Amino acid sequence: MNATIQLYGKPVRVELTAAAERALEKRTEPLFAEVQLIFGCMVAKRVWFSDEANKDAVHVTPKLSVWFRPARYEKACSFDEIDSGAVASDFPMAVDRKGFVPDVVRIDYRAGKWVGDFAYSMGLFRTQNTALEQPR
Repeated sequence: MNATIQLYGKPVRVELTAAAERALEKRTEPLFAEVQLIFGCMVAKRVWFSDEANKDAVHVTPKLSVWFRPARYEKACSFDEIDSGAVASDFPMAVDRKGFVPDVVRIDYRAGKWVGDFAYSMGLFRTQNTALEQPR
């Protein structure tokens, strides 16, 4: 299933695999996906899943909501620390968050676990920044 939602005024395509759709159908409570762009001693991408609602979440289906969060980890500077449950805080943005929102979020369900990723489209970037195109 593919659906398009708006995050901070930007259209985002959410792609669910068939396995993710089946797992969502079996849930009695909604699932919340936090799309996190991490700033700090590194720049990284993560999608976290939770049963806990968030006021900024946008409904994709009745059982799935997604939100975007630029974050930082003040006391963690490795993927192992972040993936082991380090606590994030909001990253203060000096510019509009819309520019950092991804173009597509992919959600799967494998081996009993939710898995997510997100990407930015270079095609959209090039269209918006034609001056960066190489002459042919």
